[in-house]
Amino acid sequence: METVLRDRQDVRRLAAGWLLLALTALALSTAYAVLVVAARTPLLGRFFTSGDLFRSALVLHVGLAVVVWFLACAAGLWTLAAAGAASRWRWTALALAYAGVLAMMVPLFFGASAPVLANYVPVLDSPVFLLGLAWFLGGIALSGAASIGDLVSRLRTAQAEPWRLGAALSIGAMAIALGSFVASVSLAGLPANPAGFEVLAWGPGHVLQFVHVLLLMSVWTVLGERALGEAVAPRRWLAGLLLLAAVPVLAAPAIYAAYPVDSADFRHAFTALMAWGSWPAAALLAGRLLSQLARAGRTVWRAPRTLPLLLSILLFVLGCVFGALIRDDSTMVPAHYHGTVGAVTLAYMALGYQLLPAFGFGNIAGRLVRWQPTLYGIGLMILAGALAWSGWLGVPRKTLDVDVIIQYPAYFAAMGLAGLGGLLAVTGAALFVVNIVRILRAERPVIFRAESPQPWRWTMISTVGLTLASGLLFADWPERFAMTGVGNAAATMDAASHVAQKSREEIDRRFSEGVAQLNAKQYDAAANAFHRVLELAPEMPEAHVNMGYAMIGLKRYDVARDFFEAATNIRPAQINAYYGLAEALEGLNDLEGALGAMRSYIHLSRPDDPYLSKARAALWEWETALGRKPGNNLPKNGK
Repeated sequence: METVLRDRQDVRRLAAGWLLLALTALALSTAYAVLVVAARTPLLGRFFTSGDLFRSALVLHVGLAVVVWFLACAAGLWTLAAAGAASRWRWTALALAYAGVLAMMVPLFFGASAPVLANYVPVLDSPVFLLGLAWFLGGIALSGAASIGDLVSRLRTAQAEPWRLGAALSIGAMAIALGSFVASVSLAGLPANPAGFEVLAWGPGHVLQFVHVLLLMSVWTVLGERALGEAVAPRRWLAGLLLLAAVPVLAAPAIYAAYPVDSADFRHAFTALMAWGSWPAAALLAGRLLSQLARAGRTVWRAPRTLPLLLSILLFVLGCVFGALIRDDSTMVPAHYHGTVGAVTLAYMALGYQLLPAFGFGNIAGRLVRWQPTLYGIGLMILAGALAWSGWLGVPRKTLDVDVIIQYPAYFAAMGLAGLGGLLAVTGAALFVVNIVRILRAERPVIFRAESPQPWRWTMISTVGLTLASGLLFADWPERFAMTGVGNAAATMDAASHVAQKSREEIDRRFSEGVAQLNAKQYDAAANAFHRVLELAPEMPEAHVNMGYAMIGLKRYDVARDFFEAATNIRPAQINAYYGLAEALEGLNDLEGALGAMRSYIHLSRPDDPYLSKARAALWEWETALGRKPGNNLPKNGK
């Protein structure tokens, strides 16, 4: 890598542009992480009464940390791996990415945008944010496409380093991820509600994890060679491992062909693909590295450049263990991905430190540099362990502390520990940014000492132009007119009407999310959504009914009974409430009560009700269980 940076000034400048974007994204995501950690910490989280503030911060934290930071680092590595001429296409890719990130930030300053906590790629429900995300991903795709030709040429040489193969395979995996997104859009259409974003992101998001694993393995080989002073393993052995890590993504087209994109089978297939295909190759490489380092002796183990590699490996292993323990939509899920995501981030941080001299800067040293990887790595281990503990207690993910019903000491201990770990990790991430900025300020960056500034001018002009275009689009957004009072009669509404409208919009959004999560059997997430709906609309019988079904899914039949009874008290003709009440009472072994509720359902239902036959069968079964002759007092039709 250093040879490329020293010999090719144009490549150095282009790679620096990508890494500067990555550093900016990491800095911003760290700022939002402070809000996320505080909102989930007991006692401190009581000050965060706005769920939208927490969820918007979570969207931006994840989007910047996992999407922008990771993929900008990937594009920088592709640039270094290809090492070809920095063509105008590659500069255009960088301009697209910068413009995309700027556009993603626009909704923060112009009105509220609903946060959509879709897995893998959470978004703000704003056309400008979505356009910016599309631009950024387009820049990443263009960067990979412009790099692959030169990269393949270098791989044909006898002395091609293994990390270049990992970079090439990651570009292929990225192409499959983008193809998966196109397939999802063509099959499911553009999202009409928040649940639609989950459908579009599920397949591509899972494939994207293989991109990160391939690049993680590539960086591990570089860091391992630096620490050991020799090759980590024979080139063919490393090439075989990288191919093993890449091959599973070839199953993605088959999954799209076999199952509808909005089906449970589709979700389960991609979950199984990642669960069984993403970690074995990386685990084998981790074992090899640990074995090599163990044989190298204490001097290597204690070397400052070795510690980040060790912590990265341990975080990855910890994340995989927690992933194997996932059983529902609890905080065990973020425990898993904080381990694996932290492993990739720490590896990129370590590589960043080691590449600084090749960019023309001096070696950065001092206590802050030595302690930063330890602070970040240990903090993430504590955070992941505490989230796993709270997940074992049943704490749902993506939820404010004030929204969690669990109120016993173990919960406070687990989430308090998570707050401590999160604080250490955030401090470690911020310290990395401070360390890099410190060295950038101390010396004049070589990347700006170019003989010809035309590529940078092209990038700046393209970025400014695309950003202005997003601003013009935003100016035409009808919802903006409604908020600012320009060009829309609705803007003349008084404050109370405006608040009522926003409340109705949130009710509709939360209700749609809850229904989608209920259909996906994500009962904890559904319960959280309907809990918020009931806060805003306590007299909404449909919300009580759906909350009842979520409680049945969680096997909390006594709580489910209360919600169904509340629905019937609000609206005695709420038919599905009686069906749910019967199921809840059956779960409580109150068959007499279940019979009465189901008879009410049959009496109120229409003759063509599709569930009528199931209701009659349930009556037959319960009467038999009570030792009665089935069919007595059985309603003959819906009326």
